[in-house]
Amino acid sequence: MKSNMGRYRLFRRFHALWRTSRWWRLALLVAAIAVVSPTARGDGRTAFLIDRLKSDDFRVRTNAALALGATSDDAAVQPLCGALADSNDVVRQAAAAALKRLGKSSALPCMKARLGVEANADVKLQITRGIESLEGSGGGGTPTPVSNAKFYVAVALGGNNGARNAGSVMSAVTNKLNSIGGYQFAPGSESPDAARSVIARRNLKGYYLAVSVEVSDTDRGLKALVRIAVFSYPARALLGEAAPYSIASGVRRGDSGEDSLVQAVAERAAEQFSQNFQ
Repeated sequence: MKSNMGRYRLFRRFHALWRTSRWWRLALLVAAIAVVSPTARGDGRTAFLIDRLKSDDFRVRTNAALALGATSDDAAVQPLCGALADSNDVVRQAAAAALKRLGKSSALPCMKARLGVEANADVKLQITRGIESLEGSGGGGTPTPVSNAKFYVAVALGGNNGARNAGSVMSAVTNKLNSIGGYQFAPGSESPDAARSVIARRNLKGYYLAVSVEVSDTDRGLKALVRIAVFSYPARALLGEAAPYSIASGVRRGDSGEDSLVQAVAERAAEQFSQNFQ
C-alpha cells in the first residue's frame, strides 16, 4: 500500500510539472522508470500491466507503460506500440521511453509509423531517441542478427485509412513474422548498398513490405483490410501482395473490438506473405 501511495504522489507531481518544464518532464520520466522497474517481472505481471494500459486514469496507464519497459518481455511490445497512440501526451512519451528500454527491434516499425503522425514535440523526441537506440549508434546500426534467417525484410507503413492505430498493425505483422522465424529485419535508415552487402554476405532473399490498413463500417459490421504490397529489396520492384480482410458482426469503428479485429487480419496478412513469397 505504501509503495502504491508513493507512486500516486510521484505521478501527481509528474502531471503538474509536465505543463511547466521540459527538463522536469524528462527527469521525472527517468525517475518513474527507476521506481517501477523492480516489480515488473513474470508473465503474470506482464499481463496485469497490459490490462492496466486500458485504465481511464492516465497516471495508471503511464505507470503501466513504464513498468512494461522493464519486463524484457516480447509480449510487451505490441501493447506499448498501441500506447503510442494514447490520447494523453504523458502516456505516449512513457510508452516511447518504455520501448527504448525494452530494447526489442520488433518495435521499430510501430515507432517509425507513429513518428510520422505524432504532433507533440517532446513525444517525437522520445520516439526518435528510441528508434536511434534500437537501430544502433547514429540511427544506422544493424539489428541483432537472426542466426537462421533466410529472408531480409524491410517493413514500412504504406497507408492508413480509418484505423485508429496503424502502429499496432506494423507491430502485429513483424511479431508474426518473428514467430514464424527465418526473417531478419533491416534497419530503416539502411542504404541500398548496405542492404545488398548484407544480402550477399549472408545469402538472404530481400523483400520490402509496404503495409497499409483500411477500416470501414459496413451493413454486416466492421470491415478491416490489411494489405501488404511486396517488393524486391533493395531494388523495390513490385512482386505482388497479400490483402486479407475480415468483417466483425456487431462491431463499429471505435469499438473495443476494433483493435482485436485489425490485429487478427494483420497477422493473417503476414502469414499469407510468408506462405506465398519464399
